[in-house]
Amino acid sequence: MPKRKCEENELSALISPDQGYATTPEFVQRAVIPEWMLRRIDSHDATVPIRNDEDNYSTSPAEARARMSAQKDADRYNMEHRNRGKCVIFNHETFDTGFETREGSSVDARRIEQTFQQLGFTVEICDDYEHSGVMNKLNELSEEDHSDNDCLCIFVLTHGLKNDLICAKDVVYKLENVWKPFTADKCSSLAGKPKLFFFQACRGDNLDGGIKMMRSGTTETDSSSASYQIPTYADFLFAHSTVQGFYSWRNPEEGTWYVQSLCDVFDEYAATHDLAKLMTITARKVATNFASYNDLDPMLHGKKQVPSVISSLIRDVYFTPKN
Repeated sequence: MPKRKCEENELSALISPDQGYATTPEFVQRAVIPEWMLRRIDSHDATVPIRNDEDNYSTSPAEARARMSAQKDADRYNMEHRNRGKCVIFNHETFDTGFETREGSSVDARRIEQTFQQLGFTVEICDDYEHSGVMNKLNELSEEDHSDNDCLCIFVLTHGLKNDLICAKDVVYKLENVWKPFTADKCSSLAGKPKLFFFQACRGDNLDGGIKMMRSGTTETDSSSASYQIPTYADFLFAHSTVQGFYSWRNPEEGTWYVQSLCDVFDEYAATHDLAKLMTITARKVATNFASYNDLDPMLHGKKQVPSVISSLIRDVYFTPKN
């Protein structure tokens, strides 16, 4: 697929925030979530605001064991297993909850599929799953044997709200429910291996107007072979399309700024750069190459976006080519 060159003054007027409401940010009622939308309609968990699911994810006793994937002092994760691993994409484009259709999301999903297949992943796209379907798929993945896999990668493309709430087709649920089935005590065959989660979703309704940068002075605007313990929550990377509290932008024809930039960067640099560097280049590309264009609503015009990463990775990740 040819790479898009999308600078600030070249953006389509169709660019819109990747958030569930079509109204402008000052209309605060759009952020009010109906109670029924937060209610679980399946047996997996209860209403989000009422029940704290922390008890469901308590760590196992210290005696829990897993096969060593990398030596204690290794500075890189072992990416020489038989398989690269699974890449599952939860692509949410249409909703039963009143949220607007995420036009262009399928463009993102196919682009991710292409890029990550090239990296050696076995890719599966899950379109418009209800919450029960999402959780069933995650639990199924958690129970699989990943002993011959390098890592796990999961994308969630959806509408998002503040406080890290994201949308399935039928309800709103906690983002943490996506990754907690894969902690080392829950999925021992992934213990010590990278678990990569990418979230393309708004994290609130704030808008980033950016700031103009000017040049200074101008007036214009144990031993390596022994066993060792690691924390249960080690080896995770959480990559978000935007920072907490802010919009994430999507072009209905070309896909989201974040996913398209991420795939551009991975296509070009994954063979030579580690994952942390790839994420930094992606953040720079989104932050500097894009601005929203909206000639109908000045409130939505000229807005910026920057991705964010939270990591508990303890080694470098290199997608070394598979033989």
